[in-house]
Amino acid sequence: MEPEEAAAAQAKGDLLRNFERILHDDPLIDEVGFLHPTQFHSLLVDSANKSAFQYFWCTDHKLAISSDILPELYRAARRAHSDTALNRPSSSPSASAAALIMMHSKALLILCPDLLTAWNSRKMVLSTNFNLSHLKDELRLCALILSYSPKNESTWSHRRWVIKRLAQRLQDMPELIDKESLLVKNIAEKSKMNYRAWRHRCWLIPYMKIKQVLDELNKSKKWTELHVADNCCFHYRRSLLLALLDGAANGKVSLTCQSEAHLMWKTLPRERVVVEPSSVPLTVVGTTLAQL
Repeated sequence: MEPEEAAAAQAKGDLLRNFERILHDDPLIDEVGFLHPTQFHSLLVDSANKSAFQYFWCTDHKLAISSDILPELYRAARRAHSDTALNRPSSSPSASAAALIMMHSKALLILCPDLLTAWNSRKMVLSTNFNLSHLKDELRLCALILSYSPKNESTWSHRRWVIKRLAQRLQDMPELIDKESLLVKNIAEKSKMNYRAWRHRCWLIPYMKIKQVLDELNKSKKWTELHVADNCCFHYRRSLLLALLDGAANGKVSLTCQSEAHLMWKTLPRERVVVEPSSVPLTVVGTTLAQL
């Protein structure tokens, strides 16, 4: 290797090590920004906390990266991840190999969250054994990526995979479902017409208890009033209403005149709910819709 090439490779390696060190030292980073070099320089000049790194700035769990080094940083992260993944044994990776895969793939996915190979390598490591702390860290990583790439389908898909893993061991998931619903609400406020986010929220409905379904109907009512042009929320409410009807058909929820579910139906605006004839008994549909 020529001296110039060796120096360039060393510089790229230093960039990646600095980046991964920041991610390791502050696992609670919740926002990432990619700034033009002039903006990044102004940030360093105006900031009271001087960064020890030339191209990175991190304070109060906020990370800024100069766009000037993104191509080199991406290539270094991809090479490091590929080398680690190729050198791992065919069976379950050792603890050190797993740590390297998780470290390099995290850096790579923050730079380019569409790489399914990196997501799959993380699934491979997380599937070896159930670790609640690691799965919660995975949800935090997904939330970080969604904060600046809210319509990234690969990230939403991986998040659902993590929730499925958690559901296999956790008997009661109301708190997790509430946090997921709040996350989607916050993302939907910033990213209008985000079908992927609302589809994720619909996907959560089977994990909800009836009380949570009713609470979601109540909480989403105000949102629909403020965002009448966003039909994603109306689709979500339709799914919640169908969940109530399914619960009534299975005897899990009462639709008597004094029940909370019935009172919810009475106070709902005149939303049109399309019900497949075969999905709910006619007696339930007739009783419910007649009382609207």
